[in-house]
Amino acid sequence: MKKSILVFLSLVTFLYSISPSLSLAAENEETFVNEEAIVEDVIETTGVDVSDVDLNAYEEDFDFLTDDPVFLQLEEHVVLTNQDVVIQEDSVQGQWVPIAAAAIRLLTSKVGRKGMEKGWALARPYVQKALDAPSTYILEGAGGGGRIIQVRLKKGGSVVFRLDYFPIKTGGDNVLHYHVPPNLKTHHKVF
Repeated sequence: MKKSILVFLSLVTFLYSISPSLSLAAENEETFVNEEAIVEDVIETTGVDVSDVDLNAYEEDFDFLTDDPVFLQLEEHVVLTNQDVVIQEDSVQGQWVPIAAAAIRLLTSKVGRKGMEKGWALARPYVQKALDAPSTYILEGAGGGGRIIQVRLKKGGSVVFRLDYFPIKTGGDNVLHYHVPPNLKTHHKVF
């Protein structure tokens, strides 16, 4: 699977590099617009303000995630499941691969290292289970209500695990918490 992504990335890079109509200034402007659009999309989709997050040091600050093969598979899964939508919206020109996984990185950055160490320790077994049994589970990334990660059953769609960064009480501060059956309305604080 990783080889196919690398091949596809190479193809995208090649096509992007041979496009005669693109200048360096247009490339920089497009990347800026895409980054801004990503942040706006995450804010709109999740309800969490991530405008103050800088992802430049993400791999260093969150090395426990970026070095974890399960997290990398999660990102790869999100990229592949969102591939068609993102390509249609942003075209092949631009940063479509990072865009698909950027929402998870933006939200985890907002939570902070200490919170995500605890949150990932809870989420990882569920994510691994979903990755190992794709015919049984649906694995989803960032979404409404501050959702960072969600695992659902394919049959019936019921939630097995959801990690959120959102207020528990209306008007309160965002809190890292999770939901598990039997009562998905219960908010279990992580941090």
